[in-house]
Amino acid sequence: MNSIHAKCVLAAAAAALAGAAQAQPTDTVAVDPYQSIYVRTDGLPQAVARRVEEEAQKGLRPLRQYVQRTKYIHQLDLIALLMTREQAQVAMARDATVNVVLIARQ
Repeated sequence: MNSIHAKCVLAAAAAALAGAAQAQPTDTVAVDPYQSIYVRTDGLPQAVARRVEEEAQKGLRPLRQYVQRTKYIHQLDLIALLMTREQAQVAMARDATVNVVLIARQ
């Protein structure tokens, strides 16, 4: 009887650990309100890039919400899309085809 209880407890613990391991952490972005933030849209499909630009023109919150809603559909990652002004300048200096959009301040 004890071995059945031990197996159940072990199975419950394994299931709890497996659920915790599969949980996706939320993207957290700390933003200085006085710093310009850009979003990089080159390399994205044209329709997705257009929509990302539209959301960026509305502000960071709408962009984050759009990326959160569609990250599994379009394989988007907010951290990979965001750039500082310095990073955008370096990227544009290295490659003239880089497309960056300034995110509107709210």
